[in-house]
Amino acid sequence: MQFREVRLYAPGQSLGTLTAFYADSLGLPGPTVGDTTLEFAAGEGEPFYHFALLAPGDRFPEMLAWADERVELLPDSDSDSDSDSGEVVFDFSNWDAQACYFHDPAGNIVELIAHRGIGEAGTKGPFAGRELLGVSELGLVGDTTAMARLLREDLGLELWDGSLGEGRLAFLGERARTLILGPARRGWLPTGRPAERHPVEAELSGLTPGSVELEGGLYRISGH
Repeated sequence: MQFREVRLYAPGQSLGTLTAFYADSLGLPGPTVGDTTLEFAAGEGEPFYHFALLAPGDRFPEMLAWADERVELLPDSDSDSDSDSGEVVFDFSNWDAQACYFHDPAGNIVELIAHRGIGEAGTKGPFAGRELLGVSELGLVGDTTAMARLLREDLGLELWDGSLGEGRLAFLGERARTLILGPARRGWLPTGRPAERHPVEAELSGLTPGSVELEGGLYRISGH
């Protein structure tokens, strides 16, 4: 599975700042992040999201240094997490992955994650934004059981980690390419900010062809 196109929303007055941030601060070529076209459109209110960008699995130390020069990395300060360590590096040993987080100008919680063995090309030297491989995770907030059922029936997306229990996160797709289903108000790592429902449009490849609307049309996900 791969994220081919992702459209998120932001206050209209922040679109120019967002474009400049991703292009100038992170050095991304236009709206393209690896295999993904990541677009922000004008939306109502102040929407915010959690999503992750994927780095090669053997480039995390270099990526961390690159990110630290460009953004303020967020420490582990989630009061609901098992470890309120204050560290900016998150070691997900069960996924064989490491990650760090920052806020973009719209307040989105952006994660940079590297899964060992994924996308490794043996590149040496300083990291560059063009090395990012695409969107790795995208959070969808709402009735996790209902969303998982429709995504499985219509697009063939299966649960690969987590659970659909009350208050839990469910991970659909595959390692390094994941839709995260979570309930409203559950805190996102690493800040604990309560999750909110805001519109999302996404096109995914490597799935059963089709499309599905979730949460009354708030999320529109297509696959091919």
